[in-house]
Amino acid sequence: MNRTMYYINVLILFSVSMYAQTSWKEGKVGYISSQLVYVSFNSTTGLSESDTLFIKSKNKNIPALRIKYLSSSSAACERIINDEFKSDMIVYALDKTENQVVTTPIDILVEQNEIKPVEKKEEINTKSENNVESKVSGRYSIQSYSNFNNIYDRGDYQRWRHSFRFGAQNIVGSDLSFSTYAIFAYKADDWKTVSSNLGRALKVYDFNLNYRFNESTQLWFGRYLNRKISNISIVDGLQFEKAFSFLTAGVVLGSRPNYTDFGLNSKLFEYGIYLNRLDTIGKGMMENTFSLFQQTNNFITDRRFAYLQHNNNIITNTNLFASVEVDLYKKELGVAKNDFSLTSLYLSARYAPVKEFSLNLSYDARKNVYYYETFKSLSDSVLENETRQGFRVRSVIRPFSSLSIGLQYGYRHSKSDIKPSENYGGNISYSMIPIIQSSFGVNFNRLLSNYVDGYVYSVTLNKSLSEIRSDISVSFRKTDYTFSSGTSKFDEKALILDFSTSAFNPFSFSISYEGAFESTRTYGRILFDITTRF
Repeated sequence: MNRTMYYINVLILFSVSMYAQTSWKEGKVGYISSQLVYVSFNSTTGLSESDTLFIKSKNKNIPALRIKYLSSSSAACERIINDEFKSDMIVYALDKTENQVVTTPIDILVEQNEIKPVEKKEEINTKSENNVESKVSGRYSIQSYSNFNNIYDRGDYQRWRHSFRFGAQNIVGSDLSFSTYAIFAYKADDWKTVSSNLGRALKVYDFNLNYRFNESTQLWFGRYLNRKISNISIVDGLQFEKAFSFLTAGVVLGSRPNYTDFGLNSKLFEYGIYLNRLDTIGKGMMENTFSLFQQTNNFITDRRFAYLQHNNNIITNTNLFASVEVDLYKKELGVAKNDFSLTSLYLSARYAPVKEFSLNLSYDARKNVYYYETFKSLSDSVLENETRQGFRVRSVIRPFSSLSIGLQYGYRHSKSDIKPSENYGGNISYSMIPIIQSSFGVNFNRLLSNYVDGYVYSVTLNKSLSEIRSDISVSFRKTDYTFSSGTSKFDEKALILDFSTSAFNPFSFSISYEGAFESTRTYGRILFDITTRF
């Protein structure tokens, strides 16, 4: 879309918006379950299933929820974005009561049709204004996992897990932001070992400062996982990014986390670059990212590779994703050389022509990745690196809103396998059982490989208690496995009970019990979780 046509479209939409007099209906988030977000309205007149609900951010309307079920005063919604929703959060819906013309908000059209780097072209060297609102958010949870059985005491233990996430955007109205995410997990009877080496239990996945020089330039310092180069994983160091009118370029300088305890290890020095381009084509979007990286151990080349990632939804109702990883360095019997070897190829496609049907396809082919300095004894002796290939297909059919049918098939093999691995199965769920107003699901899975032949069956009954902001579910699972090694058949029956509630704002609680029963052994697991958000 050229610039002239773009402004004409915006002008036309602005005129239509003025004369249609589109009104907005305000709702408030209430109960939040693991699957749905419940929103209450004074009245849902003018709303319908599949309508989109919006949240406001920086004077823009951002699509956030999609209505799945509707009553006279509330709506049960599916998430569109991954943002955390909180009780009493305000959301907005287009009210279609007074007019039949439903228009897309102008600011959403701008976001969808304008390439982001071009959007900021006129102010590319301009400092952002100082009156930026500072935002702080966080999440803390503590979990207790207990395991017990009737055979031997060594199998009885309790495990604790603490997780903490915190973010501060535009600290004191400045261009500086901070984020962190960490997990501390340990067995209750193993505290002596943990206290002598905290790195074995404490895993920090994010701990960084971000500074925005202007709308097109930013810097990260610390431990950070960059979405544009997520295949590189976490980097400890500096990441600098600059957006131009035609692409975004980034430079990375730092080190990989230690592979034994995930701590800092400056000897695992790495550096690289990435180029990212986002284009709007018609009503669709296309994003491409290319990166080139050198990873070392004690400043000696450990691995050198290139990575290309592609994502687009240009074809109507279709999402395509592809990633390719190529190794550019090889060492055989101690001799280093340049190389060009396809290490990984992943392709996926999702086609959803109507809301009642979707089809997902994926193909995965990858070789083992060798770090020639970190694992010398293994990698130096490998002359041929075999490829593992996998294929998956999944389809979801919704004949009507309360019924969902899923079918899936997976295939994977490598040259060393006696025979390929296959798994297939399906599930059926019905969400509006009369009288008890609950959902019911049945699942079946078959696994065939060179070491096991088996079945897994399960049924689940789930009920949302919106009056007390709670969910409860009961499941039964049966597993039948026959192993090729000649060991006895594995025959297990399991009962799973789950209860969760967010009635005690700002805390949410959940407790799960799983009892597994074999012919001679019985064991159980209890998981308890307390989470608070702020």
